[in-house]
Amino acid sequence: MFEVIKKDINIFDSLLCGQIFRFNKLTKNTYDVCSINEYAKIEDIGDRYILQTTNDEYFQKFLNLDVDYKSILNELRKNIYLKDIIPQDCIPLRILKQDLFEMIISFIVSANNNIPRIKGIIDRLCKGDGENMGTYYAFPTAKKLANRSIEYYESIGLGYRAPYILDTAQKIASGEFSLAKLEGMETEALRKKLLSLKGVGPKVADCILLFGLNRYDVFPVDTWIEKVYKDIFKKDNTPQNMRKDLINLFGKYSGIAQQYLFYAKRG
Repeated sequence: MFEVIKKDINIFDSLLCGQIFRFNKLTKNTYDVCSINEYAKIEDIGDRYILQTTNDEYFQKFLNLDVDYKSILNELRKNIYLKDIIPQDCIPLRILKQDLFEMIISFIVSANNNIPRIKGIIDRLCKGDGENMGTYYAFPTAKKLANRSIEYYESIGLGYRAPYILDTAQKIASGEFSLAKLEGMETEALRKKLLSLKGVGPKVADCILLFGLNRYDVFPVDTWIEKVYKDIFKKDNTPQNMRKDLINLFGKYSGIAQQYLFYAKRG
């Protein structure tokens, strides 16, 4: 168990920003979260959160508590489009540090999907092939997912995404697509590599880069961000050109800016 001062992070809003799917609201002041094979129950007690976890060290890293968000937000506030969205007394949203394999599979599932369906499919993946941890299920390994059939994935609601999940799991399990080699690559080269996976398009690749590898120099573009783009630039554009314009506008912390803009626009 450990505590986190609320002025350093808004955990609940960070969970609700579209970067994670394995969480549940238990009460008004309590959520639980699963990541890989670890679990945390998080309680808001006013000025802080209490986290009861299976692995304190894992969740301290998961929350990215060592990242200096005060300096990052001060930098972002210099941008005219963020100064009102990120006030001085803002409790920071944080990009979580999540497992890369879990992010790849989760965001392939997320493509052209809605949050309840995504959460349901991922829950069925975990119950079908994840280790039973007692009160929850771990996220399945690549080897486990690689041994399933397309028909099985169709049966749990993956539809046209079924062959994408199977192909990706097989490539990662066999070592054909090495996760270990990704960390040291430049962002654009890494993005190109991710795009080689079936079911990974530009938006999904950017989500994996941001939420699985904490590459802040990316800008996932979804329907909410398209609205933000039109508000700022007063024009339509392709998602790829929107991404380029937004990265040019918000710079090296574009991914963090995206979270605030997404959250503000979605309300």
